[in-house]
Amino acid sequence: MIASSELSVQRQLTKVFIEADKIQVVLSRSTPTDDGAGGTIPGSPVDLPPQTMRLIPLGDGAQERFNANGVAVTPSYMLMGYHDSDMEREDQLVIGGRRYEIVFINENQQYEKKGEVAYRGE
Repeated sequence: MIASSELSVQRQLTKVFIEADKIQVVLSRSTPTDDGAGGTIPGSPVDLPPQTMRLIPLGDGAQERFNANGVAVTPSYMLMGYHDSDMEREDQLVIGGRRYEIVFINENQQYEKKGEVAYRGE
């Protein structure tokens, strides 16, 4: 755990960093429903309230991840939000008419929440 004084400073730095190039993001989330055969199927997507975040391009060294369909993808962006942002793996978002999916969420969420984002289509 981070000391409370350091945590306060880290959260302030995250806020300043996001505010420097912020975007409003609406994440869409599907809640799985029972398929009646012991599995699940995706439910209807629901838009979450808009959140202030920052989209950071990832370089060539991005680690390959698996999307919701089990397909290996290379994330193109890191979506950074405040530590209490509502962001989950498999959430989707649209930026500039292009659809993306959050394929990985960083575990350390004490002062920021970061999700790796992969392109899903138009």
